[in-house]
Amino acid sequence: MPPFVKPLHGRAQGRQRVRNRLSAQQKHAIAQHGEELRLDSNLLGFSFEADRTARELVEWLNSTNENGAPRVEVRRLTKDFLHGKAYILHSRSADAVFAGSSNFTAAGLLSNRELNLGQYDPHTHEEVTEWFNSIWEEAEPYDLASLYSARWEPHTPQTVFGRMLWELYHDELQQEKEDRDGSSLSLTRFQADGAWRARRILRELHGVIIADEVGLGKTYLAGEIINEAIVERRQKVLIIAPATLRDSTWKPFLREHNLQTDVVSFDELSNSIDTAGKTSSKLQALDDYAMVVVDEAHGLRNPSSLRAAAMRQLVEGKSPKDIVLLTATPVNNSLRDVYTLISYFVTNDAQFVSVGVPSLQKYFKTAIDLHPDELSPEYLFDVLDQVAVRRTRRFVKNHYANDTVWINGEQRPITFPDPRVLRVDYYLNATMPNLFDTVAVALGALVDDSATEAGFIEASPGEVLTMARYVPSRFSVEEQTEDEAYQQQNAGLLRSALLKRFESSSIAYRKTLETLIQGHNTFLAALAKGVVLTGSALRDWGASESDDLHEFLADGDYDEGNFQPAVRFDVDGLQQYCKADLGLLKKLHEQALELEKLEDPKIEQLVEELATIAAEADHEGRTQQERRNKRKVLVFTYYADTAEYLSDQIQQAVALDERLADFRDRILTVTGKNADNRATLIAKFAPETAGSEGDEDLYDLVITTDVLAEGMNLQQARHIINYDLPWNPMRLVQRHGRIDRIGSPHDTVYMRCFFPDEHLDAMLGLEERIHNKLKLANASFGAGKGVLPGVEGREGTFTETRTQIEKLRSEDAGLFATGGGGAALSGEDYRRQLEKMLDNSITRGLIEDLPWGSGSGFKRPGNTAGIVFCARIADHPTPWFRYLPLDPATLEPLTWIDDTGQLKPDIVRDKLSALSHADPGAKERYLDDKMVDAALSTWEIAQEDIREHWNFQADPANTRPEIPRVMHEAMGLLRDHGAELGDAQNDITNRLMAPHNSRIQRQVRDVLKSDQNNKEKVQALADVVRRNNLAPAVQPTRQPKIDAEDINLICWTAITPE
Repeated sequence: MPPFVKPLHGRAQGRQRVRNRLSAQQKHAIAQHGEELRLDSNLLGFSFEADRTARELVEWLNSTNENGAPRVEVRRLTKDFLHGKAYILHSRSADAVFAGSSNFTAAGLLSNRELNLGQYDPHTHEEVTEWFNSIWEEAEPYDLASLYSARWEPHTPQTVFGRMLWELYHDELQQEKEDRDGSSLSLTRFQADGAWRARRILRELHGVIIADEVGLGKTYLAGEIINEAIVERRQKVLIIAPATLRDSTWKPFLREHNLQTDVVSFDELSNSIDTAGKTSSKLQALDDYAMVVVDEAHGLRNPSSLRAAAMRQLVEGKSPKDIVLLTATPVNNSLRDVYTLISYFVTNDAQFVSVGVPSLQKYFKTAIDLHPDELSPEYLFDVLDQVAVRRTRRFVKNHYANDTVWINGEQRPITFPDPRVLRVDYYLNATMPNLFDTVAVALGALVDDSATEAGFIEASPGEVLTMARYVPSRFSVEEQTEDEAYQQQNAGLLRSALLKRFESSSIAYRKTLETLIQGHNTFLAALAKGVVLTGSALRDWGASESDDLHEFLADGDYDEGNFQPAVRFDVDGLQQYCKADLGLLKKLHEQALELEKLEDPKIEQLVEELATIAAEADHEGRTQQERRNKRKVLVFTYYADTAEYLSDQIQQAVALDERLADFRDRILTVTGKNADNRATLIAKFAPETAGSEGDEDLYDLVITTDVLAEGMNLQQARHIINYDLPWNPMRLVQRHGRIDRIGSPHDTVYMRCFFPDEHLDAMLGLEERIHNKLKLANASFGAGKGVLPGVEGREGTFTETRTQIEKLRSEDAGLFATGGGGAALSGEDYRRQLEKMLDNSITRGLIEDLPWGSGSGFKRPGNTAGIVFCARIADHPTPWFRYLPLDPATLEPLTWIDDTGQLKPDIVRDKLSALSHADPGAKERYLDDKMVDAALSTWEIAQEDIREHWNFQADPANTRPEIPRVMHEAMGLLRDHGAELGDAQNDITNRLMAPHNSRIQRQVRDVLKSDQNNKEKVQALADVVRRNNLAPAVQPTRQPKIDAEDINLICWTAITPE
């Protein structure tokens, strides 16, 4: 409608629409103006000078005259746009008006080229003043001072910590909220959240580690991902699991949810991998699978094992497979375990250059070298948060308190029983005094370190086992071979096996001695015929997944077909030491036979514990089924020999002891021998949680090995007894997870641990000594040579293992409360903390509106002070964290001396350490002026450190992937002889020229060293690239170099020691 046409009826709608549109524009402009003002105040900087000038500004804005009236007033016009700029001056001598282009800024007034006109005419001055006053009356008061003083408000440490988390995870949580939808398998909220994050990682990397603590339903979380692959994408999925879980967990689960997949055990994978796709194979053609799910994936941690080799063969193919690895204990012996798991789906060493990790291998090596005595993956947080999902019971209790789960058709709140550890002491010398001392001496407890050479003990033959028979290469007259590394380590492992079997039971100990005696007789007989049995048994064991060297050797020991002529050895010396060992072994065997004739104090103590359990169940249970559930108990031992011995002894005790009458005819023994019907038997022990409808409840006491330590839903039971000393606490975490699960009917579950009274320290000391010998053997032959499973990394971590054992001895249940590690493997706990904060609108506002440079503080126990800084670089989305420990007396940064003798401030750069220090929990705010000054002075150090690291990474020469030499050799071959590949030549070359891991390097090296001609090698290299789906090197995003002014402090937290 033309503006000059007046409507005959009604109002001029067009003009009203314009008025509404202007109103919306005004609102947007006002909001934008407010943001610009906040940004200006945020960019003030953080230094003594910036702080002083900002305080002077605020003081001036808030100043008053002698009458108390404000000297400065600030208003903001919000009703209309105002573009005019004028300066109205009043003075005693003259009044003046200046109008023009100059903004009221330092640049506008001092340095920019501007055009302004001045008027001194009183009439003009009066009119302009009236114009200004009319606008002033329309404008609204604006508290400019508070915009700048807000950073000095007494912010709580919780608000500041929330802002740090907001900088890290806000965008991801927002994406999760937008993407969150229903679950196909009716997952609980915490499981659905875990599945969302796992899918996110899977999309990016084609692999994910789901490391939720035992008992939290990893099967259901994986099931959601499997369902999506099968139902939505019509893909084929392969599930790999221990045989027990295959039959008792996965097959019923898949039937229940109507999911069609192939499910094989680890052994079936190894045995069928080469026949995949054939009618007789358990596997379809490997390229048919789009997803591979591995339960209890820590079983793949040994890269030398047959199952690991089969897994590597499986993940190869024409198209990339999604790899889902499930394990509650990703770290067993070494942090390297995690590296091995990641390597199944990350082949590019520079994959995580975007998070500041140019080399994955070097990243892990640095963490292991810096913290050799720890198994905690906290030092790997930056990478693990990219690849893993990890939640604990404590996490679920804290963040999903009202979540529910379906149990037996009924929706119930998620609850967990409280774990309680009970120490059970037995008296080792009760029947045969000084027995342990004799065994300890034989294992080298008293031998001086200087008298030993790695795994072979030369001193005191006849009193100390030299293990010469297992280290024949030590007596070789020829050059040292790689076999000696295996053999030297074998000596230490056998000593460790003897010690552990001795502690377990006299039967297990005696049978090991018999195996060693038989092996020595065979070895000496062959030596008399002019041959030395060397064999490959040790290498074969390294490729197996057996944790018990005795059981492996007992199956055949050294193959007599593997031998070398005796002329290559010092026969006299070898024979002398072997005969001395044989005599000592026979002496120890005689003692073991005498021991078996006597009463077993350990069995007696086990009977007492079972009697206590039965009595408590009878007293506490209200119904027959309740009493039965409360006395259900699993007795775990490391060894099948001990399990069978316990079964015989307990059956006899139950028959005679009326206190154990409830266990009569209700005892089950489960070892590796009854694998075929194991699931059926266990269903009769815990039919409510491990069985199906109609399964009878026939057993209350199960004596077993660790074949039941993984994946079984046995929460109907209330008790676990660990009959052996807990040499590997991670095993106990797995066992505990059988009964401490969602859906347990018990308020408390009990873990009893046996300890050998006053001999515990001596046993742990001897085991530590053996570990040190293993470490020496490993170092003697160089890293990466002759390393047996469990040897690399394990020696250095015995300190932590011993600490965990001591805590169990003091009945500390912390190991089970945290699942052996806590949530540090990924940032799930921090994400949920932030989500909970943002759910509260007031807290959200405080966090999101927190001015840059704001700080807070709190007190914590200890004697170390420190400050955590959270910063951003220009508009880059990733926050940077620095933690500077301070001397509590002077509040000066702690220092250290570098390799050049320079004194350097101690700066902690890893994200998790910074967040851990900054997390105040529920502590109150505490921040004094001295700590504020310390923050102002130390920020410059942190800022400079950030600048140096950013600029280092911004230089392509420093972050360019390091291409292994073998890849360069392959590139040369492709360049010179790869023309027949046609258009694919450049693609194959680019995909090879990347920092691929050692597995890929071995494949390329094998091709280059093969007898094929160059044409065949080119095709073989192309096959390696395609089969492994190799990707080109990840090139770091080029970033500009920065100055200190580009680094903005978002917030900081000061920690004061109490």
